[in-house]
Amino acid sequence: MKMVKSLLLGSAAGLVAVAGAQAADLPVKAKAVEYVKVCTAYGAGYYYIPGTDTCIKIGGYARFDTYVNAIGTFNPNITSAAAVGFQGPGSGAGGTTFGYPFKDADDPDYVTRVRGTVDFDARTQTDYGTLRSYVRFGAEWNSQQIGTSTASGGATWGTGSGVYFERAFIQFSGFTFGYTQSFFDSGLNYMLTTPLSGSNTWTTLAAYTAQFGNGFSATLSLEDAANRTTGVQLATSTGSSVVGTWYNISTGATGLSYANYSAGQQAPDIVANLRIDQAWGSAQLSGALHQVVVENPGYAGFTQAGLTSSDSWGWAIGGTVEFKLPFLAAGDSIFFQAGYEEGAANYLGLSGTSQGRATGVGSIDLNQVGQNIVASGAFYTVADAVGVNQFGDYSLTKGWQIQGQFRHYWTPGLRSALYAGYVSYETPDNVVAANNFNLWQVGVNTVWSPVKNLDIAAEAVYSKVDGSVPLGNYAATNASTGLLTSNSLVGGSTDIWSGGVRVQRNF
Repeated sequence: MKMVKSLLLGSAAGLVAVAGAQAADLPVKAKAVEYVKVCTAYGAGYYYIPGTDTCIKIGGYARFDTYVNAIGTFNPNITSAAAVGFQGPGSGAGGTTFGYPFKDADDPDYVTRVRGTVDFDARTQTDYGTLRSYVRFGAEWNSQQIGTSTASGGATWGTGSGVYFERAFIQFSGFTFGYTQSFFDSGLNYMLTTPLSGSNTWTTLAAYTAQFGNGFSATLSLEDAANRTTGVQLATSTGSSVVGTWYNISTGATGLSYANYSAGQQAPDIVANLRIDQAWGSAQLSGALHQVVVENPGYAGFTQAGLTSSDSWGWAIGGTVEFKLPFLAAGDSIFFQAGYEEGAANYLGLSGTSQGRATGVGSIDLNQVGQNIVASGAFYTVADAVGVNQFGDYSLTKGWQIQGQFRHYWTPGLRSALYAGYVSYETPDNVVAANNFNLWQVGVNTVWSPVKNLDIAAEAVYSKVDGSVPLGNYAATNASTGLLTSNSLVGGSTDIWSGGVRVQRNF
């Protein structure tokens, strides 16, 4: 009996051992792995990159725009930096295509643009504070894009696409390195367009920001001068042979510009600001030093162009104050901005874009009368400095600007903004008084957001350029004296209504 019991127990133990061995060979259900973990340290939308302690947020937008009497982002075709000016779809039998600032009857009345961007915001907490890197880029399609020059001296017309690059910078322990908004600027704008009044420039920079607590900060920034250099106008103010305000149709004109004698940059712009951010709003005082480097031209055999250069320093100062108005409605606010410059024209604005510099403002309408073309409107050149004698001496230009914007929320999903701005630009009195001008702008928009992150907007802008003399040729002297030449087409007055519609989905 004992023998039978031992045999049974042994057999059972063996079966258990075999069963255990087989069970060990069976697949085991793995523990769930959390591949994407929410990061709450920097606000909504951040996630940990798997396997790291870096949080990342991915966003961007898809946008449709259509503009009337405008080029670029709702900018009127009244500034040389807004984009390529309107040009007709064909040069016809005349063989002439007119460029900025000229307009004629065959130019399109509207343009369309579609843009898509994506941005990455990556942050890591370190012993020295937050390490941040940010990149935004994309692509766009335009219904009006000028291509290569034609045999007749004009340009082809058609559609086209291109790469859109906006920001790329690194922030660490108070330092900022990369391409981003200039620290001279406040970055405030309630409009769809970039106003012509007020500095709003993206640039390459290296900066340090000190935080003093209670919302106070100060920044010192070295910024690439190439993104602020407007030009040096010594002689030959226009690229076309124009007499008065009449043009021979067989000669035509391809556009107006001036001979730019800016030499290569030698030093970056030195920018500093003091800023306060509080519950009531914010205020900022900014200053900038901008080097004006001039390539001395070869006047009457005195020098050889490009072999010698001279320089001086221009400067600019600006201030912005914003007030939040929650007692009117949640999100309401108003801000005012003013600035003054000498030899640093880009700090006035005038370009209508964050990625370009205006070398002229105005718009000239062309109409055919017999075999001639009569022109009306305005054109004024913009430069950091202009020449004053035959030895290559020059004087800095100067100007000032002021603007204000107000934003009101009618409902949480419906808001409007109102803008008014003014710019005054002057060249030295001993050069050519005809190149002084004033520029006004007023605009209004309304944005409807039926659901979160969807904006349907419309905007209208009125712009006016005006000076003290009619449009025409105002002879200063010729190139032997270094002043503006006799074919300097400047002066006049013009205005333009522009606007458009935007649909944008942010994500």
